[in-house]
Amino acid sequence: LPRLPVPKLEDSIRRYLAAQRPLLDDDQFRSTEKIAQDFQSGVGKQLHEELVAQDKNNKHTSYISGPWFDMYLSARESVVLNFNPFMSFNPDPKTEYNDQLIRATNMVCSAVRFMKTLRAGLLEPEVFHLNPAKSDTDGFKKFIRWIPSSLSWYGAYMVNAYPLDMSQYFRL
Repeated sequence: LPRLPVPKLEDSIRRYLAAQRPLLDDDQFRSTEKIAQDFQSGVGKQLHEELVAQDKNNKHTSYISGPWFDMYLSARESVVLNFNPFMSFNPDPKTEYNDQLIRATNMVCSAVRFMKTLRAGLLEPEVFHLNPAKSDTDGFKKFIRWIPSSLSWYGAYMVNAYPLDMSQYFRL
């Protein structure tokens, strides 16, 4: 990563509180603000000083590189999706569905439907199709259904279709 300046602790606290404001009611925000101020004047100040000192001793890299590489390159989790740094969603074409509460509710409902379908064993296999005109067809699905599961991967491979490993989905 390029060398990044260590942000001021005050700026980080201000940005954190700005991000929390739309998510919390007034009482929750006041409580969060107090915790953030206590952190800033207490242990946060000490941690920030240590971070700045570490950054000065490592002029060849950015202060975030070590933790970033440890977190993402050393991890041996079964499914990396459960700790990605963010998820991005396109706005819904129906503008009334872009409300934060409605969107979150729809995501939870969809996740529950997915889990119920997974647990019932009704999910269709996920397949990466290099040539969808040949493999992402009803004819191919009917054909592959008759091949024993131990050999079905080879049948898919012959038409450049690659079944994805779904064995870890239960961990989602």
